[in-house]
Amino acid sequence: DSEPKMSLLRRAVGQLAGVPSVQAHGLLRTASCFVLQQRGVKVQVEGRKPPTPIADAMPTIRSFKPKKFDQTIEVAVRLNIDPRKQDQAMRGLAVLPKGTGRNVRVAVFATGPAAEEAKQAGATIVGGNELVDQVKGGFMEFDRCVATPAMMQSLSKIARILGPRGMMPNPKVGTVTDNMTEVIGSLMSGVTFKAEKAGIIHVPIGKMSFPDKDVLENLEAVLKVLVSLRPKGIKEPYIKSCYMSAAMSESLRLDPEEVALLATGRGYDKEAQKEQEKLAASTGWVDKAALDWDSVDPKTVVSKKLRRYLEERKKLAAKRQEQEAKA
Repeated sequence: DSEPKMSLLRRAVGQLAGVPSVQAHGLLRTASCFVLQQRGVKVQVEGRKPPTPIADAMPTIRSFKPKKFDQTIEVAVRLNIDPRKQDQAMRGLAVLPKGTGRNVRVAVFATGPAAEEAKQAGATIVGGNELVDQVKGGFMEFDRCVATPAMMQSLSKIARILGPRGMMPNPKVGTVTDNMTEVIGSLMSGVTFKAEKAGIIHVPIGKMSFPDKDVLENLEAVLKVLVSLRPKGIKEPYIKSCYMSAAMSESLRLDPEEVALLATGRGYDKEAQKEQEKLAASTGWVDKAALDWDSVDPKTVVSKKLRRYLEERKKLAAKRQEQEAKA
């Protein structure tokens, strides 16, 4: 009875977890924060920096100690997926509207008309079985690979060379095709990505020399692609976190609410979004010409009141369609 209850609790948790009572205090704090967050209470974890607004991300990165080369700006997005499951093994190609800031060398494995089309599209090197033999002999002066379906059987000879480097043509990414003009243009101005075991995707979105506006446009393009590839049945939040950094700088955790808005193509200004939602509330949410709320995902809306309204609206629309189909 003389020992405080907190000390008893620390000792009990420490014995269960197999750690000293001092470490058990940290476990208790983490558990209590988790419970509060599950109940909807916002908790600022001690030692964790607050999120950075998207508009302040690039100025903050530029304020770090400069380097003697043009650093690559990268973004790391953690998704609520399990890449070990076949339907959630996400990979794809994101076309950056402002480019990557580097020259991409594209090798095309094709013959006949497809090879001529690839040369006109600007491919660095084009060839058939002779190019396969060159790669087998150690030739690797290219960054991306494209192949026609007819050449895939020949590429099996060099799959162990291209695969570990992430260069093996893949129909899921769109690099196995006969439409050379489109895919080569996408590869020169885009980036390929693949989800890691923890569901994290790393994508370069520009260079330090890019204007802030161009970097954010590329970021928006990447987020839109990730949203378009969202597997079915994934619970919210789909985008758990998003970090931006330069090649040799500390990373910045971006504001999750602004990231969710940017991923849906509605900008990243939370205050402007709230004003727009107030306008929708004042008009009774019926002005479709000014605000097309039917195309908005309720889960991305900041206002809880408006979110509930949109969810009910979608349910009523679904019931109406069922009744019309039965009639």
